[in-house]
Amino acid sequence: MRRRPDMRGFTLVELMITLVLLGIFAAIAVPSFNTLTRSNQVQGKAEELLHFLQYARGQAVLNRQAYEVHIKGDAPWQIRKAGNDDVERVLEHNPEHAAILNSALNDDKLVYRANGTATAAMFTICRESDPATGYLLEVQASGGVVLYSRGRKDGAALDSCTP
Repeated sequence: MRRRPDMRGFTLVELMITLVLLGIFAAIAVPSFNTLTRSNQVQGKAEELLHFLQYARGQAVLNRQAYEVHIKGDAPWQIRKAGNDDVERVLEHNPEHAAILNSALNDDKLVYRANGTATAAMFTICRESDPATGYLLEVQASGGVVLYSRGRKDGAALDSCTP
């Protein structure tokens, strides 16, 4: 088929080839995008936990009073003044996006004392029990909180999702 000189635009065949190519590129990109989204959810939850714990330490030092972080499996975590039932802050978490596992704590409480020191603890944040994409968060006895790089612990690979 020949075009008339006054006709402009694309033929149906050209449009179909373009759509097929776009479909192929989308099929290649979607799995990578899903992996990136899952990684970002785990990283976001790790950073959220870090800030949650830093808030508890800051409040303990600021108010010169012990604060407790109540850790409950799949239930929301809570920050309270020691010996008080009033909740100051809550951390919601969805195990489908990122599971937070903790080392054994006495009464499932992490305590920050008035001087900023804390109960030592370790937490791992993983999705689908994959340590390569998980994060390790360590609460030191000094009260400092360390968030290690993705899939790493002290420069070595994180070998499991249990702290």
